[in-house]
Amino acid sequence: MTHSRDRTVDVAKGITIVLIVLSHAIVGVWHEHAVQDEARGPLMPALYLVHIVVFAFLAGLFVQRGVERSGAVSYLTSRAALFAWLYLLWTVLQRGARVLGGPFSENQASATELLRLWRPEAQLWFLPWLLAATALVVVVRPWMSPGRGWGLLVVSSVLALLVWGWEPNVFVLQGLAITPFFVAGSLVRGDRLSRLAASSRAPALVLALAGSAAVYALVIVVAHFAMPTAKSPDRSLVPVLWGALGSVSGLVLVLAGSALLARARGVEPLGALGRRSMEIYLAHILVLSLARAGLVRLGVDDGLIHLVLGTTAGVLVPVAIWWAARRLRLGWLFVLPKGAQRRLSASQASRAAGPEGRTA
Repeated sequence: MTHSRDRTVDVAKGITIVLIVLSHAIVGVWHEHAVQDEARGPLMPALYLVHIVVFAFLAGLFVQRGVERSGAVSYLTSRAALFAWLYLLWTVLQRGARVLGGPFSENQASATELLRLWRPEAQLWFLPWLLAATALVVVVRPWMSPGRGWGLLVVSSVLALLVWGWEPNVFVLQGLAITPFFVAGSLVRGDRLSRLAASSRAPALVLALAGSAAVYALVIVVAHFAMPTAKSPDRSLVPVLWGALGSVSGLVLVLAGSALLARARGVEPLGALGRRSMEIYLAHILVLSLARAGLVRLGVDDGLIHLVLGTTAGVLVPVAIWWAARRLRLGWLFVLPKGAQRRLSASQASRAAGPEGRTA
């Protein structure tokens, strides 16, 4: 059976990665003293409620399909190799840039920090967390029975509420609050989401969009909420519950909006960004730093200009880097090196062949 890409998923990824880049552009402007401070306000907390939550949900959609296609051990091994490689490589690149200083001197690091791999560099915390969440779901296989599925969802949700707004700079621990969204994605599955998006009538999607937008706006405007993946000063029960409600409603909002947009013409560029979302995620922090430094050197101190131009560069330049890397034999910037891929494939083939394959 062949699987075609669902435009809803690609559009949702495209929306999400733009929001992630925008939120990090806002944080960068806050830290750049040479830039005016108009960017400060409720936008960043509102974005942090939803963007990485959607990313986590979408990442979980295709775990079951991967396990069924490759086998649990092979699938988990390949994901572990990829995520470990990307984490190590981009930690060296991103933290190394801070060690060198120059355009990255606003948050300069010492050379010894290159060895502190247990402390994720900025956005790279997502990779070890994603590997841990994938391993959890592959081992438990929540899709095997309702009991497993609901049990894992409830346990991970309780844990998420306990750590919501607590963000230690330690790999795997950073990001624990979004684990139930990954689990939910693995239970929903990509094929089911595609069928639901295709079979839902436009009025029903509009109703879901309006309802979730109303709840999300209520949380943003009225509530005192805690963010899932950013340190929140108040992690008492009420702010955490408000934050969880905002994240769930934001997830529904993005999915319903993506299902509607996927039916429209001219949305392919957004879907194309979604297909390159991981490459953008990996490279955008370095691009944002360079763009911000360049604008400051040119004398641009307007926060809004920094946000617009920085976000545009943070989205498009990583795509250009990915395009160039493929043609310059630098594809290993975003995927496992070919030599490692061959060894991994040979190991998986030998394992699949069983005793006969190993003694041949």
